Amino acid sequence: MSQPSGKPIYIPPFSSVRLVECWDSFELVFVPEMKILHGYGKIKASQASSDSDDPDAEPMSSVWYDLPPEAEVWCVMRWYEFQDGHRETTDTCYLKPECSEEQVRNRMEKIKAYYETTPEKARMLLEIYSASLEDYDYVDRTWPKFQSEPDPKNIDEHDVYKARLKVLAELSPKTIAFLKNVNAIEKLADRKYLEREMVQSYFAELAHYFTENEILAWQKNNPIGTGWMCEFAEVMSKPRRTISPVNYELALNWLHEKYNEMTDKELSASIFKRLLIWLTPAAIKKRRQILDLTSKRPPGPRPKSDCQ
Repeated sequence: MSQPSGKPIYIPPFSSVRLVECWDSFELVFVPEMKILHGYGKIKASQASSDSDDPDAEPMSSVWYDLPPEAEVWCVMRWYEFQDGHRETTDTCYLKPECSEEQVRNRMEKIKAYYETTPEKARMLLEIYSASLEDYDYVDRTWPKFQSEPDPKNIDEHDVYKARLKVLAELSPKTIAFLKNVNAIEKLADRKYLEREMVQSYFAELAHYFTENEILAWQKNNPIGTGWMCEFAEVMSKPRRTISPVNYELALNWLHEKYNEMTDKELSASIFKRLLIWLTPAAIKKRRQILDLTSKRPPGPRPKSDCQ
């Protein structure tokens, strides 16, 4: 959550905590209380920047050489409006004055459609092209893949989901307990109250991972009250909680790397290759049993192929 030094820290109001799956990780994340808005209008070319994130970027009047600084250009925007009124622009597009309003509106609809794609479709595109690690990170940030409890009939996915909660409970046990109960609450008011408690719980359990400035910024929009402040202080007084890297790897890649089809011996070798942590096959078996990860590999040696 840390930001570059010298830049004011803004932490928005949060409404919930969700389990999110990234291309190479899974974690609990805060969900900000906000609306996503789109709009368009006109702005002077001298005030329109070729890079909205760079205050020293060239104005559009110098990019489009045929436009005087006072000319009005179309501006299409996408932005976040947080519950406290703070706004952050996420996408800006400029069009020349001769474009019709219908063309501008169509461009806005294309921007909306781009961001409204599903995480699955966005990740599918990465498989088609030679995507870089930065591309994968961008997709994870733009289209987060929030995980909810799968249908129990889908045994594989359901087992992995439960295993991931067990792993994260090593770091945030009370937050995971809240997460398990949230979906069982039908009354909206009760659900919102429970989600708010979950936000405070997660903050308190992450005490070791915040800087002093982040804690102060947090309190502006997410006051947690004396009860959770006591929890925060108690967590700070104890050693930092950590997650077992082996348990994490099993829960992350049980299906992705087809660990569920490996013998305990093969799984032990694979874990050593990926993490440089050696556990005996018996120890690996115990780990997956604790996580309730069911192996699909039948006992006994693998059958010989026809070419052998």
